[in-house]
Amino acid sequence: MGTALFTCFGTVVGLVGAVLLFVFVLIPLIGHVFTFVGRIIRFVFQEMCDSILLAVALFVCVIKLLRATLCVVLARWDIVHLEIAIVKRRSTEVWNRIVSILIDNPLRLIGIDSPAPALLTQVIPTSTPKNQFEGYEITGTLPMGGSGAKLFVAKQLSTQSYVAIKCFTISTGSQLPQIVRESRAMEAAKKLGLVIEHHLDNEHFWYATPYHAGHHLGVVTNKLHHATKTLSEAQLQTILSYQHSLLQTLCEYHSAGLWHKDVKPDNIIIHDGSAHLVDLGLVTPLASAMTLTTHGTEYFRDPELVRQAMRGVKVHQVDGSKFDVFGAGAVLYFMLENTFPAHGGLSDFSKESPDCIRWVIRRAMADYDKRYSSVEEMLLDIETILSAKHVSGVRPADLPSMNGETTKTTVRRLPAKSTPSTGGGPFEKKQKKNKLSEVIFMLIILAVCVRVFTKKESPAPIPESRINLTEVPTGAVLVVNELTTSHNSNIRKEASNKIAEISVAGWELFVNEDKEASVRSWLPINPVATPIPAGKLEKENISGILFIQEGEGEKPTIYFVDQNGAYLFP
Repeated sequence: MGTALFTCFGTVVGLVGAVLLFVFVLIPLIGHVFTFVGRIIRFVFQEMCDSILLAVALFVCVIKLLRATLCVVLARWDIVHLEIAIVKRRSTEVWNRIVSILIDNPLRLIGIDSPAPALLTQVIPTSTPKNQFEGYEITGTLPMGGSGAKLFVAKQLSTQSYVAIKCFTISTGSQLPQIVRESRAMEAAKKLGLVIEHHLDNEHFWYATPYHAGHHLGVVTNKLHHATKTLSEAQLQTILSYQHSLLQTLCEYHSAGLWHKDVKPDNIIIHDGSAHLVDLGLVTPLASAMTLTTHGTEYFRDPELVRQAMRGVKVHQVDGSKFDVFGAGAVLYFMLENTFPAHGGLSDFSKESPDCIRWVIRRAMADYDKRYSSVEEMLLDIETILSAKHVSGVRPADLPSMNGETTKTTVRRLPAKSTPSTGGGPFEKKQKKNKLSEVIFMLIILAVCVRVFTKKESPAPIPESRINLTEVPTGAVLVVNELTTSHNSNIRKEASNKIAEISVAGWELFVNEDKEASVRSWLPINPVATPIPAGKLEKENISGILFIQEGEGEKPTIYFVDQNGAYLFP
């Protein structure tokens, strides 16, 4: 009897031990084996993808450099600017792919993920004096953006609230065009209460805005899509709530007659469950008489904006709010797909998503004359989807824009007699040119350029008449800086300081590559001795031109030319 009980007890213990061994040892071991095999497969696949994309990026860099060189020979400075910008972006991609191949992918193979992107909430300690900005105490710095300005986090002493300070300093390499552009944007942004304070002097320019301690939308979107192939109902609601906040902010901009111009995930901070649109560097009045520029971010910038800028169309001749609509649609696509819309409104959807949201994206990123006529219309569609019990249950036919319903609030529209020549739509299609005539024309231009570049030029004479800073022209003045390619950093710094002094004195200076290319097409070779043709300045909507050239020693020669002649600055 005792032997049988002992045998039975031993059998039970053996079975329990076997089950525990299987559950806690064999199953985890098998799981680790499959996980490692999956890592190997992902490593090989990612290495192949990165290698292919690296080769493509290098090839594009070479082609774009060759195109830029050809455009320099042909004096197509407007196209050179665009090609160089693409080369810079592709060069950054090349570096990122090399880092991924050599570092990130091998680390993931052994179970170590690459470091997460820097968070805006992780403020970097700073050695900058805390009292650098009067009325504010600096507590840290933020990562620098593409403008070259320094970003600080500071406490406003009067209210004890935290602010973000963006500071441009000429002595540390900040460019005058960026300073002038952002200083103008501040006056417009004050209408919306977006700027707490701004200050401009001979050395630097800075402004303070409310500080939002959160991640930018790119980080938040990556977290939403992490380890999931299909967005849940709650995640879709979250995405739409961010879009709702963004559109409400854009409505405020447009109602105040302003155009943000750089709507993209990096400029949207998620804080307390809301999306906050930041970076005021490109804010432009919708009624501005300035020429359109191609500033903005690729894939989130409307291609029609680039085409109209290349035509020399003025800002007030188009509806800039529609370009913000395109950016808002691109941001919604990014949140839905976790990638940028590589083909604009024709970009494919690779993940499961409701048809109603896809329709809103298609409508926002459609051709200029077919998209939403205002942000309010897009906002009404988003509110309709958000108010539904189930997002996936809303059909495109249920949206207000499909039924002809619009909001009572309206924003600026195109002129009633808008034509292709003034920037309105529909735009007529360009006729294809004869390729043989193009080749002959390029050969003629190349011969002329070779003749011009090989001819030894005599130095331009210096104007005898002088002008004071207090003699401020009534209108915008185009800056033509011929020192940008100079290797003498001292003379470039001296020129930047002098131009900043002129701007502070009240001169309305601006830099525009497209405008400069247009002006050089009719500008006399020697504007000091030969007067400017009558009516040309008025046609370009400028009052004169400020030239910066090489001078004696490390002193630049700066003179102003208008319809009455040329004047040298002391």
